[in-house]
Amino acid sequence: MRNYKFVSATGGSHDEKILKLDFNTAKVVGNVRYGQQFLFYQGVPEWAYIDYKEIVWAYRRLEDVKGKLGRGNSGIELHSLMLVTKDKQRIGVLVGDRAHAAEGLNLIGQRNLLVDIGFSKEKEEKYV
Repeated sequence: MRNYKFVSATGGSHDEKILKLDFNTAKVVGNVRYGQQFLFYQGVPEWAYIDYKEIVWAYRRLEDVKGKLGRGNSGIELHSLMLVTKDKQRIGVLVGDRAHAAEGLNLIGQRNLLVDIGFSKEKEEKYV
């Protein structure tokens, strides 16, 4: 078993044994791990984590990146989960495709019943 290093995305700290157990039993969706207590995503060089209880708002963000593929232009869609914490910190987690984003939002909603899921201008004003 690999010895992973963990760093809190919000600056807090948690017991490393609890983090390792949650990480090792987490559901893997794309490049993100959804534990029972924490969401883990790849940082450099360690895994960053956030406690679901810290998240007040989560939504999918889509970016179209233009690039050249062969002779024509090709757009690449980048899907991220945007997580807003109680202290109004915004954390972007690249998740890959639309299905990974949808499943991630569903898992976050299951693990934190108080989180506000989905984007709207009203929510943006509320949480900024």
